Amino acid sequence: MLYLLTNIGAWLGIGFFLGLGVLLDYKNLKKINILTITVTSLLIALSVILTNLIGYTIPITGGIALALGNFLIFVVGMLFGPFFGVLSGIATDTLGSLVNIQGTYHGGFAFNLAFYGLMGSIVFLFKSEKFWVVKTIMLYIIAFVLISFGFNVLWLYSIGWNSVVLGVTFIAKAIKFPIQMAIYLPMTISSFTILYKLITTRHSITLWCAQNKTLSFVPIKFKKRSSPNH
Repeated sequence: MLYLLTNIGAWLGIGFFLGLGVLLDYKNLKKINILTITVTSLLIALSVILTNLIGYTIPITGGIALALGNFLIFVVGMLFGPFFGVLSGIATDTLGSLVNIQGTYHGGFAFNLAFYGLMGSIVFLFKSEKFWVVKTIMLYIIAFVLISFGFNVLWLYSIGWNSVVLGVTFIAKAIKFPIQMAIYLPMTISSFTILYKLITTRHSITLWCAQNKTLSFVPIKFKKRSSPNH
């Protein structure tokens, strides 16, 4: 019964995220172009490959499993907004389930990725470029903590992984957390920066992250001190 209820709850949550994405970005959805679809599809494919074919197969000391591709869904949300962020999360989980079929399927894992996409878009929700790096770090950490210590625990427990609620499991997660952030955060920021520059230097499309003006990659500007007169 818990398995059924959590699946229903997860898909209701995904439906809410999609509706919210449409509501927040309905103007840009009218201007969907081939480039947006192409880049989003490429990032989805890379996410599936990095997570399911590479990340889960890398032996790492301490038993840390690297979901290497999840940060790319966050980047999709940053670049193209909440609707594409959520949609890319759903597509990535669906393709990943087909590529790497292990264990019991649960809609909660699609919810996790959709949540990453939504949180990525919130970095630029108020159309402000100020402190975007700080907001990226904070929102990614919030999303990761909620998923790792909250949602994933519920999804896994509902499919019979009783060990996920043990205290030792949470301690292990807490130990792994700084290592994972040291990997995922630089990858997220650098990937976004590279993709943003590649897109904006070659194409004149309106991105979610820069709807008002060109995004600045120098968050703090220093005033040049005048040399003293002798």
